[in-house]
Amino acid sequence: MAPPRPTRPGVEDRRDKASRASTPPRGPGDPLELLLEHLHALVQVDVAAFLAVDSQRTRVEPAAQWFASASVREALEPTLSRPYDKELPGLVETAIERGRALLVPRVENWEAAPQLRAHFEHQVGKANTADMWEIFNRGSVIACPVRAPTGQTLGALIVASSDTERPLQKDDLRLIEVLADLAALALERSELLSAEASRDRTEMLLERAAEGMSGTLETEEVYARALEHAAALTGADYGLLSRLLPGSSRMAAVASWGPATEAPIDAAVLGRVARSREAQVRASTPMSMHVPVTLGPRLFGVLSVARDGGSPFDEDMLGLLQKLAGITAAGIANAIDFERERRIARALTRGFVPESLPPVERYELGLLYEPADSQATGGDLYGVWELPTGQVALLVGDVAGKGVETAALSAMARFFIEARSWGCESPGEVLAQANTMLGSRLPSDTFVTAFFALLTPDGVRYANAGHLSPLVLRANDELGEASGHGLPLGIEESASYEDRRIDFAPGDLMLAFTDGLVEARRGGHLYGAERLEDAIAEANSLAPDLDQLVRVVFDDVRNWAGALNDDAVALAVRRRPS
Repeated sequence: MAPPRPTRPGVEDRRDKASRASTPPRGPGDPLELLLEHLHALVQVDVAAFLAVDSQRTRVEPAAQWFASASVREALEPTLSRPYDKELPGLVETAIERGRALLVPRVENWEAAPQLRAHFEHQVGKANTADMWEIFNRGSVIACPVRAPTGQTLGALIVASSDTERPLQKDDLRLIEVLADLAALALERSELLSAEASRDRTEMLLERAAEGMSGTLETEEVYARALEHAAALTGADYGLLSRLLPGSSRMAAVASWGPATEAPIDAAVLGRVARSREAQVRASTPMSMHVPVTLGPRLFGVLSVARDGGSPFDEDMLGLLQKLAGITAAGIANAIDFERERRIARALTRGFVPESLPPVERYELGLLYEPADSQATGGDLYGVWELPTGQVALLVGDVAGKGVETAALSAMARFFIEARSWGCESPGEVLAQANTMLGSRLPSDTFVTAFFALLTPDGVRYANAGHLSPLVLRANDELGEASGHGLPLGIEESASYEDRRIDFAPGDLMLAFTDGLVEARRGGHLYGAERLEDAIAEANSLAPDLDQLVRVVFDDVRNWAGALNDDAVALAVRRRPS
């Protein structure tokens, strides 16, 4: 980019006049006007103009313009708004048709100068052209096409200078090309905004309603959003959403909106609409509309709006409310199906876990499973069970994915690992046998991570199939981890897993967990392993009971992130003091 030119005598006076001679801006902070301000601050020119061309190339119209003086404006402004002329082209046509920027260091020496003069004479007459030609025939010009990123030609950026001592040069051309690209973005954005503003308001509101309903899977939120959009669409003072009670024909309000505690809506009308599945409109005050909320044969309830005065609700308004009722029905159906799936998945997840942990000599245990907030249940697997040998087995793992299918796979993996543990005292062999059984049963794109351990009087023997390493907090506050990894289950049928051992002194603590804890998010940041380590150390000093300890850890994660966006498990084991 060329540096700003040195100011010559007289330039400041001319620029002061320019503030009075410029065309009134298109609007405060208009991007094209701002680009022109930057242009004439960086390059000494007498005129700069963005000239827009329609898609059919029939008209040239000024989008933004700047003149160094009133006389320049008077000479040139009449030439800016005109038909697009391919037969007798001006600078705009020449730049656009050639498809690249044009630099003319001296107009009178340009081979196309006679044609350009003829163009101006055709547009504004010989007298006006003579005045303009007197100013610029010894000057320089740059004409640069303005094209959108899609390739569509939007117009041209024209700049001209009457300075014969320092004509426009290649460095100026590069700057003008950059500004033309920026102008293209500004013009394209302006067109998009204009198109949005001209769209039918009601269609836009319905689109927003559909997006809003699809953006949540919680029934209470669907109810609230339905009333919010009903108010925006109809201008109502009151709104009410009523649902059919399960197993009966009675209606019950599930959400209301408006200045009153209850919307002034007759319950008998709601019953009639529900039975007939036909909308009803009341013209007298309070005016109201009631539409059934249906999806195919399913009736979910009635959506009602009312107002105390103003124009009566018309057929168009009723049609809008009926469309919103359809969107609401789809949102309610999705939320109900999601909740049903979540209940089944959570039942599968919890089904293999005893309500109370077995007592273990010399150890205390703490276990907590928390499903994700407002999310489908994931594939966390966990458990603590006593074996015929008297040993106690510990398991924490995860199946990638969410929903009923993932929860079922998680339950299957949990069952296989427990089944193999009853006849085998090697944690690595238990995982190897479970891996063989899972290999032909898991979908090809699914795998299972698992940390499996057996408690011994003085510590744990364990094996790890690709799971997060448990943290180990010693009684002296030294923090480490249960290291060692193998492949996740279900990847390679012949995979083997190494037995490892950690000895526990009295007061030593181990915490196994799933990624729902460390991958909790706040904005673009993860909770992370370091925060978890700090939380465990603090909880260990505050909570004498391990159930309390894992609860303190979970609360720290939830308080930091605001919510859990994935299921999470924490299983703690601590050797009792001697």
